[in-house]
Amino acid sequence: MPPKNNVNPELDPVIANPINRVCADCGAKAPRWASVNLGLLVCIDCSGAHRNLGTHISVVKSVTLDKWQPKWVATVSRIGNEVANSYFEHNLNESDKPRESDSLEKRATFIRKKYEFKTWTPRNKSAPHELLAQGREVDVYRGGRDRSDSPRRDDRRDDRRDDR
Repeated sequence: MPPKNNVNPELDPVIANPINRVCADCGAKAPRWASVNLGLLVCIDCSGAHRNLGTHISVVKSVTLDKWQPKWVATVSRIGNEVANSYFEHNLNESDKPRESDSLEKRATFIRKKYEFKTWTPRNKSAPHELLAQGREVDVYRGGRDRSDSPRRDDRRDDRRDDR
């Protein structure tokens, strides 16, 4: 059977993962765009809001049109929608999350709060893409559980910096 994605066949398992079959921001089915630095998949409408955040926050690429760098494939493969949302929506009331049927303006406002202002993130915790860049484990957020509360040597050092 030929790969589903002729441009980036290495993304087939990522796209096939049930958690990645809906947009990370609005729940639209079959997202075909990604924030390659944040490691999550989004629909075409939400991808526009991500582009408007600027590349210093979100770098948007098409899953099917753009040829991906190996680093982007690794980031989205390791993080995905479940881990990203476990962090960025940590303190979000589910009723506040937009749906595909909501206006573009409502979704754009939500996306700005979620990624630019980090409104619902856990306090004093690194984002999954930051952990990955540091060579640390991103699975602390897998399954909606933040297992990073158990202190590790690196975390204790970070806590001392926060007390200054």
